Amino acid sequence: MTSRFHNAMWRACLFAVFLVPPVLADEFQDGLAAFNDKDYRTAMADWMPLARSGDINAMYNVGLLYDEGLGVELDKRKALDWYMGPAEEGDVSAQFNVAMIYDFGDGIAEDNEKAIYWYTKAARQADEEAQFNLAVMYATGEGTAVDMDAAIHWYRLSADLGHAPAQYNLANIYDVGAFVPEDNQLAMQWYLKAAMQGDADAQYAIALMYDDGDGFVEDDRLALKWYTVAAEQGSRDAQYTLALMLDEGMGVAEDNVAAVQWYEKAAEQGDPQAQNNLGAMYDAGEGIPVNDKQAVYWYTLAANQGNPIAQNNLGTMYFAGEGIKESKTDAYKWFYVAGELGNDDARDNRDLAARGMRRSEVRKGKKLALRWLKNFSLNAPIL
Repeated sequence: MTSRFHNAMWRACLFAVFLVPPVLADEFQDGLAAFNDKDYRTAMADWMPLARSGDINAMYNVGLLYDEGLGVELDKRKALDWYMGPAEEGDVSAQFNVAMIYDFGDGIAEDNEKAIYWYTKAARQADEEAQFNLAVMYATGEGTAVDMDAAIHWYRLSADLGHAPAQYNLANIYDVGAFVPEDNQLAMQWYLKAAMQGDADAQYAIALMYDDGDGFVEDDRLALKWYTVAAEQGSRDAQYTLALMLDEGMGVAEDNVAAVQWYEKAAEQGDPQAQNNLGAMYDAGEGIPVNDKQAVYWYTLAANQGNPIAQNNLGTMYFAGEGIKESKTDAYKWFYVAGELGNDDARDNRDLAARGMRRSEVRKGKKLALRWLKNFSLNAPIL
């Protein structure tokens, strides 16, 4: 389980009008009506004179239009300039948006120290998103030294205000126990708060705790319940785990048809294990009619992501000409690749395949394998 990162979200609220002369109020409201009608050019025309005269409400809204490129060309520098007045006057939304622009450096030079300054301003006004982003910066050492005490402080304030990502990160800190003593009970409390708001990652984390007996008695029934909830909300990991449980009858009656459905959902989200297992279901006709072409399709996707089991399976399909044109060279390539990535069965299959191949075919297969491994090592994600 990993912690969340910043909310990439500007604050899109518009100012109301308070204590302004009637004429100015009318002009401001005209701009607001145009904005609500998505006539952003007219809104800008109505608000710009007010903003230039120092009207704080209009200044914020002009900043918002530049921030999102509504009716004007997107320009973060101009957005920042117009937000700054309201931010210095203490408006929490302007402070948050100023911090976001400095934080992500979109259109201006990134400045994490200034981001922290403005996040802190907004956070002290009980802005839960600013508190969360400030906590992340302290936790990761962006613009400041890593300070987990400060991170936990701001996560807790944000979590207490009901911010689900903060609740999840706070739970994760206590779950992992890397910076504080591990406390599974406290982790569960915060995971549950986030989970009850529909947070799929928190739901998956709860399922893992019941599945592994991490601080609790193992409970397959509760694990299955939380895996299912998380899977239904799109958690790829939960979808794969639920499919595996249904496939192998772990804590639930075996149901290959349902397993295929969940493998497919996770596979479509790019999970290589799910892709391999879905290929295997098509290959064996478990829960779905045999379809060698579909098996090859899913094996290939998983193989190209570096899954050695799928690579070995794909090699067998090439060797037998099932679902794809027979090619001993391609079979050897995938057996070799999988073997180099640690699959013992693939090493045996590579040696077996070589016995019936010409030396030139073996050399070509090895050359293709080495080329694939080099490209994979260059493009593999850094963990």
